[in-house]
Amino acid sequence: MRPIADTGLLVGFLDPGDQHHAWARKCFDELHTSLTTCEAVLSETEYLVPGSGPDLMEMIRRGTLKIVALLPAEAESLGALMKRYERMQYADACVVRLSEIVPDALVYTTDKRDFAIYRRRGRELIKTVMPK
Repeated sequence: MRPIADTGLLVGFLDPGDQHHAWARKCFDELHTSLTTCEAVLSETEYLVPGSGPDLMEMIRRGTLKIVALLPAEAESLGALMKRYERMQYADACVVRLSEIVPDALVYTTDKRDFAIYRRRGRELIKTVMPK
């Protein structure tokens, strides 16, 4: 499986006060490969954990995070996802699209509500890892 990092995983990892901090730390401790993510997730993480930008850049520099640029090539697919799921935010659309283009994708997320609804390629469940 190829892991994809959603915002909740990164927020939990970087913010010791986050309710999912222990879960996120455990995920990072158990993963022995890079996590794929996108710039939208980085922006959302930095917004939710102010000052985390340097730590995120270090994670990229070390290869812990691999960034996939989705725009402009995936604009049509992202727009279709956001149209299909009326309240879908851009970062979620990017994570769903990553799950479609990354072989054997496994999304690490804390967003149980939305990722229970989202589907990849129209009807496929998105494989996820979430806190209990």
